Amino acid sequence: MITLRQLEIFAAVAEHGSFRRTGEVLSISQVSVSEHMRTLEAHLGVQLFERVNGGPVVLTDAGRRAVEGVYELLSHVHDFTELVAGETGHKAPLQIAMHGFMMRNLAPHVRDWNQRGGRVLHLRSNENAPDILQRQVAAREVDVAYFYSVAGLVEPGELVGEEPLAIFVSEHHPLAAQPVVTAAELSAIPAISLSPEKPIRGVVDAVMAQIGVAPAYHAIETAEFGLILSSLHRQVGFTCMFAATQQEEMQTRGLKMLRFEAPIPALQIRRLTRRTAMRAREVRDALAMVERSL
Repeated sequence: MITLRQLEIFAAVAEHGSFRRTGEVLSISQVSVSEHMRTLEAHLGVQLFERVNGGPVVLTDAGRRAVEGVYELLSHVHDFTELVAGETGHKAPLQIAMHGFMMRNLAPHVRDWNQRGGRVLHLRSNENAPDILQRQVAAREVDVAYFYSVAGLVEPGELVGEEPLAIFVSEHHPLAAQPVVTAAELSAIPAISLSPEKPIRGVVDAVMAQIGVAPAYHAIETAEFGLILSSLHRQVGFTCMFAATQQEEMQTRGLKMLRFEAPIPALQIRRLTRRTAMRAREVRDALAMVERSL
């Protein structure tokens, strides 16, 4: 008989890629992990993992098919326990992950929601790529995840909003005096950009490509927003960032938002959620509140 424990261990091995690490996380021995997986494979009649001595555990084709079903099944089990507990049972806080910039207007709304006495909301800053967020939602590390994307990319999740972008330079930069700036003019000067390791960097680069801007080179690539601002003030080049940053007077004082020759596509805000979680009206109401404030 296949047991729930076997499925939980299988999901953990798929997440961590290691029997040893799975044992550490679940506080069981590596031998026990291996025995559970051999038993599960025997019941299913398929090999779930490619095992390489000293290397990571890799899912087979059958393992990849199985893990999606297991994540869904474990989510149903969790939701079933909450259903049985009913209104009197304790419900864990709803963990919501999102880019830090999305959180800028949310704090008072979440505080008001939590004071109502219903399901508590916890916001977590998380800038991981969509594929990692998808695994985190499936593994119940977070209940809901929001991320930025751009039209034309094939991304998971549901489109729930937009975040306008704009191009900024120092108010003393030669381009700041022009009524309209072209793609050719921007392509002739350096860009000040986020580090390539930041997932949102790829999204912004995709927008730049859509409007025909190919910077001469990236003079600055950094994860530090302060360095981006100081580089703009030193007239190192231009940057493309959230248009709403202009509302932060202390941060953008001395900068100029350029008027571009064509509309700049807004970033998409997409939501990843377990399908079963959305069956609860309280969850739907909470996310509607969050999305009105994004």
